[in-house]
Amino acid sequence: LQRIIDTAAELERAKSIGILTAALRDDWYAARECLLQVSPENAAALRLLESSAFLVSLESSSPSTHQQFSLECHCSNGVNRYFDKNFQILVFANGRYGFNGEHSLTDATTDMRLCNALVHDVESLATAEFPAAAAESEAEELKFDYNSSLLGHISKAISYFDATVSAHELSTLTFDSFGKEQIKKMKVSPDAFVQMAMQLAYYRKFRQVPPTYESASTKAYARGRTETSRSVSDASAEWCRSMVDHPETTSLHAKSELLRAAIVKQSQYTAMCSKGQGIDRHLLGLQLSLLPGEPVPELFTDPVFTGSRHWKLSTSQISDPILDAYGWGEVVDDGFGVAYRIDGDSLSFNVVSQHLGSQRLCQYLNDALMDMRFLLVNAHKEPHQIMAEVDAVANVLRSIKLASSRTSPIHTPAHAVEHEHHAVDELGRLSSNEVICALETRLSRFVKESLSWAMPSTS
Repeated sequence: LQRIIDTAAELERAKSIGILTAALRDDWYAARECLLQVSPENAAALRLLESSAFLVSLESSSPSTHQQFSLECHCSNGVNRYFDKNFQILVFANGRYGFNGEHSLTDATTDMRLCNALVHDVESLATAEFPAAAAESEAEELKFDYNSSLLGHISKAISYFDATVSAHELSTLTFDSFGKEQIKKMKVSPDAFVQMAMQLAYYRKFRQVPPTYESASTKAYARGRTETSRSVSDASAEWCRSMVDHPETTSLHAKSELLRAAIVKQSQYTAMCSKGQGIDRHLLGLQLSLLPGEPVPELFTDPVFTGSRHWKLSTSQISDPILDAYGWGEVVDDGFGVAYRIDGDSLSFNVVSQHLGSQRLCQYLNDALMDMRFLLVNAHKEPHQIMAEVDAVANVLRSIKLASSRTSPIHTPAHAVEHEHHAVDELGRLSSNEVICALETRLSRFVKESLSWAMPSTS
Protein backbone atom coordinates (compact mmCIF):
# COMPACT_ATOMS: atom_id res chain seq x y z
CA LEU A 1 0.00 0.00 0.00
CA GLN A 2 2.84 2.37 0.81
CA ARG A 3 4.47 1.63 -2.53
CA ILE A 4 1.22 2.51 -4.31
CA ILE A 5 1.06 5.79 -2.40
CA ASP A 6 4.69 6.57 -3.22
CA THR A 7 4.53 5.76 -6.92
CA ALA A 8 0.99 6.46 -8.11
CA ALA A 9 -0.07 9.85 -9.39
CA GLU A 10 -3.33 11.20 -8.05
CA LEU A 11 -6.13 10.34 -10.46
CA GLU A 12 -7.59 13.11 -12.57
CA ARG A 13 -11.24 13.55 -11.74
CA ALA A 14 -12.05 13.87 -15.46
CA LYS A 15 -10.70 10.33 -15.96
CA SER A 16 -12.27 8.63 -12.95
CA ILE A 17 -13.90 5.33 -13.87
CA GLY A 18 -15.36 4.83 -10.41
CA ILE A 19 -17.48 7.97 -10.51
CA LEU A 20 -19.48 6.43 -13.37
CA THR A 21 -21.02 4.11 -10.75
CA ALA A 22 -22.50 7.18 -9.02
CA ALA A 23 -24.57 8.04 -12.11
CA LEU A 24 -28.19 7.11 -12.68
CA ARG A 25 -28.52 3.40 -13.47
CA ASP A 26 -29.35 3.84 -17.15
CA ASP A 27 -26.48 6.30 -17.58
CA TRP A 28 -24.02 3.93 -15.89
CA TYR A 29 -25.20 1.11 -18.15
CA ALA A 30 -24.55 3.22 -21.27
CA ALA A 31 -21.16 4.35 -19.92
CA ARG A 32 -20.15 0.78 -19.11
CA GLU A 33 -21.02 -0.36 -22.65
CA CYS A 34 -18.93 2.50 -24.02
CA LEU A 35 -16.03 1.62 -21.70
CA LEU A 36 -16.02 -1.97 -22.92
CA GLN A 37 -16.09 -0.93 -26.58
CA VAL A 38 -13.12 1.44 -26.34
CA SER A 39 -10.52 -1.34 -26.03
CA PRO A 40 -9.99 -4.99 -24.96
CA GLU A 41 -7.70 -3.69 -22.19
CA ASN A 42 -10.63 -1.81 -20.68
CA ALA A 43 -12.73 -4.98 -20.67
CA ALA A 44 -9.95 -6.93 -18.93
CA ALA A 45 -9.42 -4.23 -16.31
CA LEU A 46 -13.15 -3.97 -15.63
CA ARG A 47 -13.36 -7.76 -15.20
CA LEU A 48 -10.66 -7.57 -12.52
CA LEU A 49 -12.52 -4.78 -10.69
CA GLU A 50 -15.85 -6.57 -10.83
CA SER A 51 -14.46 -9.95 -9.80
CA SER A 52 -12.63 -8.64 -6.73
CA ALA A 53 -14.02 -9.46 -3.28
CA PHE A 54 -13.81 -5.81 -2.23
CA LEU A 55 -11.88 -2.62 -2.93
CA VAL A 56 -9.51 -0.48 -0.88
CA SER A 57 -9.74 3.26 -1.43
CA LEU A 58 -6.62 5.27 -0.57
CA GLU A 59 -8.02 8.73 0.15
CA SER A 60 -6.05 11.97 -0.03
CA SER A 61 -8.16 13.77 2.60
CA SER A 62 -7.50 13.84 6.37
CA PRO A 63 -10.82 14.19 8.21
CA SER A 64 -10.38 15.20 11.83
CA THR A 65 -13.79 16.15 13.26
CA HIS A 66 -16.73 13.79 13.69
CA GLN A 67 -18.68 15.59 10.99
CA GLN A 68 -15.78 15.67 8.51
CA PHE A 69 -15.18 11.96 9.01
CA SER A 70 -18.89 11.20 8.49
CA LEU A 71 -19.03 13.25 5.29
CA GLU A 72 -15.87 11.72 3.83
CA CYS A 73 -17.08 8.17 4.49
CA HIS A 74 -20.49 9.08 3.08
CA CYS A 75 -19.41 10.36 -0.32
CA SER A 76 -15.98 12.07 -0.53
CA ASN A 77 -15.45 13.57 -4.02
CA GLY A 78 -16.42 10.38 -5.86
CA VAL A 79 -13.04 9.81 -7.51
CA ASN A 80 -11.81 7.00 -5.27
CA ARG A 81 -15.10 5.14 -5.01
CA TYR A 82 -16.71 2.32 -6.96
CA PHE A 83 -20.27 2.34 -5.64
CA ASP A 84 -21.33 -0.89 -7.36
CA LYS A 85 -18.99 -2.84 -5.10
CA ASN A 86 -20.43 -4.66 -2.10
CA PHE A 87 -18.05 -2.73 0.14
CA GLN A 88 -14.93 -0.62 0.11
CA ILE A 89 -12.40 -0.05 2.87
CA LEU A 90 -11.51 3.63 3.05
CA VAL A 91 -8.03 4.59 4.26
CA PHE A 92 -7.44 8.30 4.81
CA ALA A 93 -4.16 10.19 4.62
CA ASN A 94 -4.04 10.67 8.40
CA GLY A 95 -4.41 6.93 9.09
CA ARG A 96 -8.10 6.85 9.95
CA TYR A 97 -10.10 4.24 8.11
CA GLY A 98 -13.74 3.58 7.32
CA PHE A 99 -16.19 1.44 5.41
CA ASN A 100 -18.60 2.25 2.59
CA GLY A 101 -21.17 -0.46 1.87
CA GLU A 102 -23.72 -1.08 -0.87
CA HIS A 103 -26.95 -2.02 0.90
CA SER A 104 -28.61 -4.42 -1.56
CA LEU A 105 -26.73 -7.53 -0.51
CA THR A 106 -26.18 -7.05 3.21
CA ASP A 107 -27.52 -5.38 6.33
CA ALA A 108 -25.84 -3.63 9.23
CA THR A 109 -25.50 -6.69 11.46
CA THR A 110 -23.56 -8.59 8.78
CA ASP A 111 -21.40 -5.59 7.93
CA MET A 112 -20.55 -4.99 11.60
CA ARG A 113 -19.32 -8.57 12.01
CA LEU A 114 -17.15 -8.00 8.97
CA CYS A 115 -15.89 -4.63 10.26
CA ASN A 116 -15.02 -6.13 13.64
CA ALA A 117 -13.00 -8.84 11.90
CA LEU A 118 -11.24 -6.22 9.76
CA VAL A 119 -10.35 -4.04 12.76
CA HIS A 120 -9.12 -7.05 14.72
CA ASP A 121 -6.98 -8.21 11.80
CA VAL A 122 -5.57 -4.74 11.11
CA GLU A 123 -4.57 -4.22 14.74
CA SER A 124 -3.03 -7.69 14.90
CA LEU A 125 -1.12 -7.25 11.65
CA ALA A 126 0.13 -3.80 12.68
CA THR A 127 2.38 -5.42 15.29
CA ALA A 128 3.32 -8.52 13.26
CA GLU A 129 6.65 -9.12 11.54
CA PHE A 130 6.41 -10.03 7.86
CA PRO A 131 8.86 -12.22 5.92
CA ALA A 132 11.26 -10.31 3.69
CA ALA A 133 9.66 -11.81 0.58
CA ALA A 134 6.34 -10.16 1.38
CA ALA A 135 7.93 -6.73 1.25
CA GLU A 136 8.98 -7.35 -2.35
CA SER A 137 5.45 -7.96 -3.65
CA GLU A 138 4.35 -5.63 -6.42
CA ALA A 139 1.02 -4.05 -7.30
CA GLU A 140 0.05 -3.73 -10.94
CA GLU A 141 -1.70 -0.55 -12.05
CA LEU A 142 -4.94 -0.97 -13.98
CA LYS A 143 -4.93 1.41 -16.96
CA PHE A 144 -7.95 2.45 -19.00
CA ASP A 145 -8.15 3.85 -22.50
CA TYR A 146 -10.45 6.77 -23.22
CA ASN A 147 -12.23 8.30 -26.16
CA SER A 148 -14.35 11.43 -26.39
CA SER A 149 -17.57 9.52 -25.77
CA LEU A 150 -16.27 7.92 -22.55
CA LEU A 151 -14.91 11.25 -21.30
CA GLY A 152 -18.36 12.71 -21.97
CA HIS A 153 -19.97 10.01 -19.82
CA ILE A 154 -17.51 10.77 -17.01
CA SER A 155 -18.20 14.50 -17.24
CA LYS A 156 -21.95 13.84 -17.02
CA ALA A 157 -21.45 11.54 -14.02
CA ILE A 158 -19.33 14.19 -12.24
CA SER A 159 -22.03 16.81 -12.76
CA TYR A 160 -24.71 14.47 -11.44
CA PHE A 161 -22.55 13.47 -8.45
CA ASP A 162 -21.74 17.08 -7.53
CA ALA A 163 -25.38 18.16 -7.86
CA THR A 164 -26.52 15.24 -5.67
CA VAL A 165 -23.94 15.95 -2.97
CA SER A 166 -24.61 19.71 -2.92
CA ALA A 167 -28.35 19.01 -2.60
CA HIS A 168 -27.72 17.31 0.73
CA GLU A 169 -26.95 18.47 4.25
CA LEU A 170 -25.17 16.14 6.68
CA SER A 171 -25.02 17.09 10.36
CA THR A 172 -23.89 15.21 13.44
CA LEU A 173 -24.71 15.41 17.13
CA THR A 174 -22.52 13.99 19.87
CA PHE A 175 -24.64 14.07 23.00
CA ASP A 176 -22.54 13.34 26.09
CA SER A 177 -24.84 14.40 28.95
CA PHE A 178 -25.95 10.79 29.43
CA GLY A 179 -26.19 7.47 27.62
CA LYS A 180 -27.44 3.90 27.90
CA GLU A 181 -26.55 3.39 31.54
CA GLN A 182 -28.43 6.45 32.75
CA ILE A 183 -31.45 5.69 30.52
CA LYS A 184 -31.69 2.15 31.93
CA LYS A 185 -31.82 3.64 35.44
CA MET A 186 -35.03 5.39 34.37
CA LYS A 187 -36.45 1.88 33.74
CA VAL A 188 -37.08 2.37 30.03
CA SER A 189 -35.62 0.87 26.84
CA PRO A 190 -32.65 2.96 25.62
CA ASP A 191 -33.57 2.38 21.95
CA ALA A 192 -37.23 3.27 22.48
CA PHE A 193 -36.17 6.32 24.51
CA VAL A 194 -34.08 7.60 21.57
CA GLN A 195 -36.86 6.82 19.10
CA MET A 196 -39.26 8.97 21.12
CA ALA A 197 -36.65 11.75 21.21
CA MET A 198 -36.69 11.70 17.41
CA GLN A 199 -40.49 11.83 17.40
CA LEU A 200 -40.52 14.86 19.70
CA ALA A 201 -37.70 16.62 17.81
CA TYR A 202 -39.47 16.16 14.46
CA TYR A 203 -42.83 17.21 15.88
CA ARG A 204 -41.36 20.37 17.39
CA LYS A 205 -39.76 21.28 14.08
CA PHE A 206 -42.61 20.41 11.68
CA ARG A 207 -45.72 20.04 13.87
CA GLN A 208 -46.36 16.68 12.21
CA VAL A 209 -46.17 13.03 13.22
CA PRO A 210 -43.65 11.54 10.76
CA PRO A 211 -44.01 8.06 9.23
CA THR A 212 -40.97 6.45 10.82
CA TYR A 213 -38.97 3.42 9.76
CA GLU A 214 -36.70 1.66 12.22
CA SER A 215 -34.79 -1.40 11.12
CA ALA A 216 -35.58 -4.56 13.11
CA SER A 217 -33.40 -7.59 12.43
CA THR A 218 -34.99 -10.90 11.47
CA LYS A 219 -31.67 -12.76 11.44
CA ALA A 220 -33.16 -15.35 13.80
CA TYR A 221 -34.68 -16.88 10.66
CA ALA A 222 -32.98 -18.49 7.66
CA ARG A 223 -32.47 -15.81 4.99
CA GLY A 224 -34.00 -13.28 7.37
CA ARG A 225 -32.90 -9.70 6.88
CA THR A 226 -35.05 -6.89 8.29
CA GLU A 227 -38.58 -5.86 9.13
CA THR A 228 -39.95 -2.35 9.57
CA SER A 229 -40.45 -1.44 13.19
CA ARG A 230 -42.98 1.40 13.12
CA SER A 231 -42.02 3.82 15.90
CA VAL A 232 -45.22 5.87 15.61
CA SER A 233 -48.23 4.85 17.69
CA ASP A 234 -51.34 6.51 19.10
CA ALA A 235 -49.40 6.81 22.35
CA SER A 236 -46.38 8.54 20.77
CA ALA A 237 -48.60 10.97 18.85
CA GLU A 238 -50.58 11.83 21.99
CA TRP A 239 -47.37 12.37 23.97
CA CYS A 240 -45.89 14.69 21.32
CA ARG A 241 -49.08 16.73 21.25
CA SER A 242 -49.08 16.99 25.04
CA MET A 243 -45.51 18.30 24.95
CA VAL A 244 -45.95 20.78 22.10
CA ASP A 245 -49.55 21.67 21.26
CA HIS A 246 -51.25 21.72 24.67
CA PRO A 247 -48.49 21.51 27.28
CA GLU A 248 -50.42 23.46 29.91
CA THR A 249 -53.29 20.95 30.03
CA THR A 250 -51.26 18.02 31.38
CA SER A 251 -49.03 17.76 34.43
CA LEU A 252 -45.45 16.56 34.44
CA HIS A 253 -46.67 13.25 35.84
CA ALA A 254 -49.25 12.87 33.05
CA LYS A 255 -46.67 13.68 30.38
CA SER A 256 -44.30 11.17 31.95
CA GLU A 257 -46.95 8.44 31.89
CA LEU A 258 -47.73 9.19 28.23
CA LEU A 259 -44.03 8.96 27.39
CA ARG A 260 -43.65 5.64 29.20
CA ALA A 261 -46.69 4.27 27.38
CA ALA A 262 -45.21 5.34 24.02
CA ILE A 263 -41.90 3.71 24.90
CA VAL A 264 -43.62 0.44 25.84
CA LYS A 265 -45.58 0.41 22.56
CA GLN A 266 -42.42 0.91 20.52
CA SER A 267 -40.54 -1.82 22.41
CA GLN A 268 -43.41 -4.28 22.02
CA TYR A 269 -43.73 -3.75 18.28
CA THR A 270 -39.97 -4.01 17.71
CA ALA A 271 -39.98 -7.36 19.56
CA MET A 272 -42.87 -8.56 17.37
CA CYS A 273 -40.99 -7.54 14.21
CA SER A 274 -37.89 -9.49 15.22
CA LYS A 275 -40.12 -12.55 15.63
CA GLY A 276 -41.49 -12.18 12.10
CA GLN A 277 -44.78 -10.67 13.26
CA GLY A 278 -44.47 -7.27 11.59
CA ILE A 279 -46.68 -6.15 8.71
CA ASP A 280 -44.52 -4.39 6.13
CA ARG A 281 -42.53 -7.25 4.59
CA HIS A 282 -45.69 -9.37 4.49
CA LEU A 283 -47.70 -6.66 2.72
CA LEU A 284 -44.82 -5.89 0.35
CA GLY A 285 -44.68 -9.57 -0.60
CA LEU A 286 -48.40 -9.61 -1.33
CA GLN A 287 -48.10 -6.43 -3.39
CA LEU A 288 -45.21 -7.78 -5.45
CA SER A 289 -47.02 -11.09 -6.05
CA LEU A 290 -49.69 -9.36 -8.15
CA LEU A 291 -49.64 -10.61 -11.74
CA PRO A 292 -49.44 -8.15 -14.67
CA GLY A 293 -52.90 -6.77 -15.34
CA GLU A 294 -54.32 -8.14 -12.10
CA PRO A 295 -56.55 -5.65 -10.21
CA VAL A 296 -54.70 -3.87 -7.40
CA PRO A 297 -56.47 -4.24 -4.03
CA GLU A 298 -57.67 -0.92 -2.63
CA LEU A 299 -55.35 -1.26 0.36
CA PHE A 300 -52.27 -0.63 -1.78
CA THR A 301 -53.67 2.62 -3.20
CA ASP A 302 -55.25 3.89 0.01
CA PRO A 303 -53.67 7.30 0.80
CA VAL A 304 -53.37 6.49 4.51
CA PHE A 305 -51.54 3.24 3.77
CA THR A 306 -49.23 4.71 1.13
CA GLY A 307 -48.59 7.77 3.30
CA SER A 308 -47.70 5.59 6.27
CA ARG A 309 -44.91 4.01 4.20
CA HIS A 310 -43.48 7.34 3.05
CA TRP A 311 -40.64 7.21 5.58
CA LYS A 312 -39.91 10.81 6.53
CA LEU A 313 -37.68 9.42 9.27
CA SER A 314 -35.54 6.47 8.20
CA THR A 315 -33.72 5.36 11.35
CA SER A 316 -31.52 2.61 12.71
CA GLN A 317 -28.90 2.14 15.38
CA ILE A 318 -25.59 0.34 15.49
CA SER A 319 -23.82 0.57 18.83
CA ASP A 320 -20.35 -0.90 18.59
CA PRO A 321 -17.15 0.36 20.24
CA ILE A 322 -15.21 0.21 16.96
CA LEU A 323 -17.49 2.83 15.37
CA ASP A 324 -16.78 6.52 15.50
CA ALA A 325 -19.59 7.41 13.10
CA TYR A 326 -22.01 5.84 10.65
CA GLY A 327 -24.92 6.90 8.50
CA TRP A 328 -26.77 6.95 5.18
CA GLY A 329 -29.01 9.22 3.15
CA GLU A 330 -32.75 9.82 3.31
CA VAL A 331 -35.08 7.34 1.56
CA VAL A 332 -37.64 9.94 0.40
CA ASP A 333 -36.91 13.42 -0.95
CA ASP A 334 -38.75 15.15 1.89
CA GLY A 335 -37.32 12.98 4.66
CA PHE A 336 -34.29 12.42 6.88
CA GLY A 337 -31.86 9.55 7.25
CA VAL A 338 -31.02 9.31 10.97
CA ALA A 339 -28.36 6.88 12.15
CA TYR A 340 -27.64 6.72 15.87
CA ARG A 341 -25.41 5.02 18.39
CA ILE A 342 -26.25 4.35 22.03
CA ASP A 343 -23.08 4.10 24.11
CA GLY A 344 -22.69 3.74 27.85
CA ASP A 345 -22.48 7.44 28.66
CA SER A 346 -23.24 9.15 25.35
CA LEU A 347 -25.47 9.16 22.28
CA SER A 348 -24.45 9.99 18.71
CA PHE A 349 -26.55 10.96 15.69
CA ASN A 350 -25.86 11.34 11.97
CA VAL A 351 -28.64 13.25 10.19
CA VAL A 352 -28.87 13.61 6.39
CA SER A 353 -31.53 15.41 4.34
CA GLN A 354 -31.98 17.49 1.21
CA HIS A 355 -31.48 20.73 3.12
CA LEU A 356 -34.58 20.28 5.25
CA GLY A 357 -32.64 21.43 8.30
CA SER A 358 -30.40 18.55 9.40
CA GLN A 359 -28.44 20.76 11.78
CA ARG A 360 -31.61 22.23 13.24
CA LEU A 361 -33.06 18.74 13.78
CA CYS A 362 -29.88 17.86 15.71
CA GLN A 363 -30.53 20.84 18.00
CA TYR A 364 -34.12 19.72 18.51
CA LEU A 365 -32.83 16.22 19.30
CA ASN A 366 -30.49 17.63 21.93
CA ASP A 367 -33.36 19.54 23.57
CA ALA A 368 -35.72 16.55 23.38
CA LEU A 369 -33.25 14.25 25.12
CA MET A 370 -32.71 16.74 27.94
CA ASP A 371 -36.42 17.37 28.38
CA MET A 372 -37.28 13.67 28.40
CA ARG A 373 -34.71 12.95 31.08
CA PHE A 374 -36.00 15.83 33.18
CA LEU A 375 -39.55 14.55 32.68
CA LEU A 376 -38.88 10.95 33.72
CA VAL A 377 -36.67 11.85 36.67
CA ASN A 378 -38.83 14.60 38.13
CA ALA A 379 -42.39 13.59 37.26
CA HIS A 380 -43.10 12.39 40.81
CA LYS A 381 -42.05 15.70 42.38
CA GLU A 382 -44.18 18.69 43.18
CA PRO A 383 -43.35 21.92 41.31
CA HIS A 384 -42.17 23.66 44.48
CA GLN A 385 -39.69 20.82 45.10
CA ILE A 386 -38.28 21.18 41.61
CA MET A 387 -38.07 24.95 41.98
CA ALA A 388 -36.23 24.57 45.28
CA GLU A 389 -33.64 22.35 43.55
CA VAL A 390 -33.41 24.81 40.67
CA ASP A 391 -32.77 27.65 43.12
CA ALA A 392 -30.14 25.59 44.94
CA VAL A 393 -28.33 24.90 41.69
CA ALA A 394 -28.55 28.55 40.64
CA ASN A 395 -27.20 29.74 44.00
CA VAL A 396 -24.22 27.42 43.94
CA LEU A 397 -23.40 28.27 40.34
CA ARG A 398 -23.72 31.96 41.16
CA SER A 399 -21.30 31.63 44.06
CA ILE A 400 -18.78 29.82 41.84
CA LYS A 401 -19.08 32.54 39.22
CA LEU A 402 -18.64 35.30 41.84
CA ALA A 403 -15.61 33.58 43.33
CA SER A 404 -14.04 33.26 39.90
CA SER A 405 -14.73 36.88 38.94
CA ARG A 406 -13.11 38.24 42.09
CA THR A 407 -9.76 36.58 41.47
CA SER A 408 -7.10 36.94 38.85
CA PRO A 409 -6.71 33.90 36.58
CA ILE A 410 -2.95 34.07 37.27
CA HIS A 411 -2.87 34.80 41.01
CA THR A 412 -5.75 32.98 42.66
CA PRO A 413 -5.67 33.14 46.47
CA ALA A 414 -5.79 29.81 48.22
CA HIS A 415 -8.94 30.73 50.12
CA ALA A 416 -10.71 31.49 46.81
CA VAL A 417 -9.69 28.13 45.40
CA GLU A 418 -10.89 26.44 48.57
CA HIS A 419 -14.20 28.32 48.32
CA GLU A 420 -14.69 27.19 44.71
CA HIS A 421 -13.92 23.58 45.62
CA HIS A 422 -16.35 23.79 48.52
CA ALA A 423 -19.04 25.16 46.18
CA VAL A 424 -18.44 22.38 43.67
CA ASP A 425 -18.67 19.80 46.45
CA GLU A 426 -21.89 21.42 47.61
CA LEU A 427 -23.26 21.16 44.09
CA GLY A 428 -22.47 17.46 44.05
CA ARG A 429 -24.29 16.91 47.34
CA LEU A 430 -27.56 18.44 46.19
CA SER A 431 -30.55 16.17 46.38
CA SER A 432 -30.91 15.53 42.66
CA ASN A 433 -27.86 15.26 40.44
CA GLU A 434 -30.25 14.24 37.69
CA VAL A 435 -31.79 17.71 37.81
CA ILE A 436 -28.35 19.34 37.75
CA CYS A 437 -27.34 17.40 34.65
CA ALA A 438 -30.57 18.27 32.91
CA LEU A 439 -30.27 21.96 33.72
CA GLU A 440 -26.67 22.39 32.50
CA THR A 441 -26.43 25.80 34.20
CA ARG A 442 -29.66 26.97 32.54
CA LEU A 443 -33.29 25.97 32.45
CA SER A 444 -34.62 24.51 29.22
CA ARG A 445 -37.72 26.14 27.79
CA PHE A 446 -39.74 23.05 28.61
CA VAL A 447 -38.72 23.15 32.28
CA LYS A 448 -39.47 26.86 32.57
CA GLU A 449 -42.88 26.41 31.00
CA SER A 450 -43.70 23.37 33.11
CA LEU A 451 -42.93 25.26 36.29
CA SER A 452 -44.73 28.44 35.25
CA TRP A 453 -47.94 26.55 34.49
CA ALA A 454 -47.93 24.94 37.90
CA MET A 455 -46.55 27.97 39.76
CA PRO A 456 -47.61 31.15 37.92
CA SER A 457 -45.74 33.35 40.37
CA THR A 458 -42.31 31.86 39.56
CA SER A 459 -40.01 33.79 37.26
